[in-house]
Amino acid sequence: MKTNILKNSIQLITVIGLVFMGACSDYLNVVPDDIPTMDHAFSNRTTSEKFLFTCYSYLPNPAAAFNTSGPAQSRECWISPSQASNWYWVADDNSGANLYTWRIAKGEQNSNDPLLNNWDGKNGGTALFVAIRDCNIFLENIDKATGILSSEKERWVAEVKFLKAYYHFLLLRQYGPIPIIRENLPIAATPEVLRVYREPVDEVANYIVTLLDEAAAVLSPVVDFEEEELGRATKSIVLALKAQVLTLMASPLFNGNPYMLNYADKRGTLLFPQQADPHKWEIAATAIKAAIDCAEQESNRRLFNFSSESTYSPAIMQEMSLRGAVTERWNREIIWGSVRDDGHLQALANVRVEGGSTLIVGFSSLAPTLDQAELFYTNNGLPITEDKEYIQSYPNIYDTSVATEEDDNYVRSGFETANLNFKREPRYYSSFTFDGGYFFGNSNLRKEVNMKLGTLGGGISERFSVTGYLPKKLVNRETVHTSSWTVHWYSYPFIRLADLYLMYAEALNEVKATPDNEVYEYIDKVRERAGLQGVRDTWTSTISLHPEYITNKNRMRDIIHRERLIELSFENAPYWDILRWMEAETRWNNQRIRGWNIVGENTEEYYQVKTVAISNFSYRDYFSPISLSALERDPNLVQNPGW
Repeated sequence: MKTNILKNSIQLITVIGLVFMGACSDYLNVVPDDIPTMDHAFSNRTTSEKFLFTCYSYLPNPAAAFNTSGPAQSRECWISPSQASNWYWVADDNSGANLYTWRIAKGEQNSNDPLLNNWDGKNGGTALFVAIRDCNIFLENIDKATGILSSEKERWVAEVKFLKAYYHFLLLRQYGPIPIIRENLPIAATPEVLRVYREPVDEVANYIVTLLDEAAAVLSPVVDFEEEELGRATKSIVLALKAQVLTLMASPLFNGNPYMLNYADKRGTLLFPQQADPHKWEIAATAIKAAIDCAEQESNRRLFNFSSESTYSPAIMQEMSLRGAVTERWNREIIWGSVRDDGHLQALANVRVEGGSTLIVGFSSLAPTLDQAELFYTNNGLPITEDKEYIQSYPNIYDTSVATEEDDNYVRSGFETANLNFKREPRYYSSFTFDGGYFFGNSNLRKEVNMKLGTLGGGISERFSVTGYLPKKLVNRETVHTSSWTVHWYSYPFIRLADLYLMYAEALNEVKATPDNEVYEYIDKVRERAGLQGVRDTWTSTISLHPEYITNKNRMRDIIHRERLIELSFENAPYWDILRWMEAETRWNNQRIRGWNIVGENTEEYYQVKTVAISNFSYRDYFSPISLSALERDPNLVQNPGW
């Protein structure tokens, strides 16, 4: 298909790009010394375009569950040690040792040989400084190329400026202060010149925003040829990233972080602001609104709603709208999507509903926790602890009840399952596969799910879901798993419109003295698609335990945070949100990872709450460590606090 052109190009050009990495990886910003090769790389349009795609090739794969900060590192999901030992496609020795995000969640991060090391490009990390160097090489040499229209060259330069900004952003978000690599240094530079300092976080952010503004001034809101160019930078993507950058800088992690008071480099330069600046939220709100306006008005982006010529029940149509926002390929909600392979992620998330007892190692093993299941709202749009009606109906969410015909849209009539699985919001049923529920997929068929030991969904060992849940949300409806596995890949979103809406509501709530209709409006856009009433009507209803929360700025902040964690569940946003809100210690330190007793063969045995593991997190984990070897190579660098 034509939609695979960029995907295939990136995979091929990654290999070509290795030619230009040279032996200079000990330094952050050195020009390769193979000048004849460099001249050839920019000799004409074809070779220059190949180098352009080399710059794209460093983009991380957001669907790589254990090599990107997704549901494993955010503690939304867990896997068992027996699953890890059988995870055959990420560890050459079959040890499961390469499950980086899961190992970080267990508390195995270290400074000697860091996991997900994007500074050096090791242990599952991408060599982001090499990526930035290649972007600089492109920007410094593209004018040598012949046979390129000036308009096309201008577009390519803008794309690479965006990529350079994005790679700086990824490093900033993970490490805090970083060196700014404005241009590459000549190979003859002295060691003293090559030794760089980490720059204050506000200076890094300002540099990123400058690059993005320059790119946005050139790029079109959409690509010229969708079938061939989807995934490449556009004005809409650039403005969405700018919104993310400025929201990050307004958030507590970067704006008044108490752990970073007096944190300075060896020059005595303070690397973090020493007090919070509320004005940063106003700057963020302006940028987010500009991104929304561009997405809606110039790029025709809309919240995804499923439509089909086939006749499905309203419940299935609702589920397909919610799942499809992520898994419907290149749908209009996706502002920036990935062209990378998501087959492994779908395998992890998929449930067996037919095809005999074939065992394929690594399948059906990304297991949402009970905490994650409890996070979602009731069918009334309230937390389960705030809904009087729900509390009265289900005083103990861990007890079981038998489903009736009234429940059959979501829970199989006559099946006994946990109270936790009844009367929940549509996003719950579109996000979770559970014992007694349904799975819509496998060639658009609705199948019954069984998760107890010995059943298809539960498998025959602890190698499968360790909690009794699977993230249905991440599986495309056309992916088929019977006795074989056929993946219908999708454009896993880096960012989608719902993310911007909730980001805007968050920024507005911080700017305003008290929440108002404008704050509610952007939450309600997302809630309406989820089949829920508006947030104000819901919280002020007679079934709400605390109707006053909706008019309290601090309580409204909690409501918005929860809305983001639900809407963006199992995507990559929750991990970074919880970090930037500085809520990780409260949520993750000594957190009990809980699930059902998956070795239970009957209802009484299965519905027992079990502690699967204990998660660890301390203040130092808000930022990743720089490797000791990098600190030795460059004595001007300072380590992050606590490492």
